[in-house]
Amino acid sequence: MKTGVFMKKRFVAIGLLVLVAVSLLIAVVLKNCSNGKDTQNGSTVAYQNAQLGVTVDSCLRIIGIDEYYGRLAVIAENVSDSDIEFAVLTVKTKSETLTFNVSALLRGTKAVLLCNEEVGSNPGEVYTAWQTKDVVLFEEPPVMNDDKIEVKIANGSISVRNISGKDIDSDIYVFYKDKKDDLVNGSITYKTRIEGIKADSLTYAKAPELDENNCQIIFTEIM
Repeated sequence: MKTGVFMKKRFVAIGLLVLVAVSLLIAVVLKNCSNGKDTQNGSTVAYQNAQLGVTVDSCLRIIGIDEYYGRLAVIAENVSDSDIEFAVLTVKTKSETLTFNVSALLRGTKAVLLCNEEVGSNPGEVYTAWQTKDVVLFEEPPVMNDDKIEVKIANGSISVRNISGKDIDSDIYVFYKDKKDDLVNGSITYKTRIEGIKADSLTYAKAPELDENNCQIIFTEIM
């Protein structure tokens, strides 16, 4: 009889130990899972953070992964000593390879690169194996030519004033990018043409969609 009671107490004690061990295991698993989950406010998950700060081919530093206008976007900075005229940034996900065009990204510039594929940001995605390809560098560093012309953005137009002291008979090209929240769109560059300008004259190129809040002049060319 005493032996039966002892065995019963022993089984109860073993059961309690197993229950405690299982509880501890569940707590550890839940803690690890919570560390990898995205928060309710949309912040980047831990494994995405591991991808940030990566420098791709000594050229582009990945600063952020975001979404603009419903499309996946990468915030990148040109950390090289060269001005990039064109390049393609690629990254692998769990199921495919995504691409981002890089257009006229000057050294030291931070920009948003929009994904070419129709995908949005996904907190559960993993981004690896960043690479650049088809890289084309400017043969000459782009300049503003601010010793010859003064370029400004007015509401609905781009103004160009000839400050060189002499007529400019050749075409003037103004290259610009749209921007949002002080970050330019690094995937596309626009240009407008002025057909010469007399000394000390001011002319305008109409661009109804532009203002100083959504546009940034990046360089000019006098042909």
